[in-house]
Amino acid sequence: MSKFESVVQSAAERLLEDEVLRSNLTDDEANVLINWAIEWLEGRVAKSRDEAAARQAAQAEIGRLRPALREINHRLAAGEAPDAGMSLDLPSFNAVPTASPDRKTLIRSLIAQKVEAWSEK
Repeated sequence: MSKFESVVQSAAERLLEDEVLRSNLTDDEANVLINWAIEWLEGRVAKSRDEAAARQAAQAEIGRLRPALREINHRLAAGEAPDAGMSLDLPSFNAVPTASPDRKTLIRSLIAQKVEAWSEK
């Protein structure tokens, strides 16, 4: 149990209430995305020195997570297949060039790309 659990829970509820962030995903796919977002929030909020700073951190991360979740959801819109030339940097996709990646693996790859981009800043 984190010392700022209520702050994280409140922020997570705001993400869960926003259907636009997962409208094109199955429940399992949405769980992958939402679980990552909540873990990301917990990690950032836990570094706060007090509850006010935790609320500010949660607000800032919600501002970063919403567009990322929306983008991933949009890229996986129903009927939209991953680009054949998309670089996923995952060994399982390089083994069989004609194989179509499963959507949960694609979501994890897109998440990893976001984390990497955010870590560089």
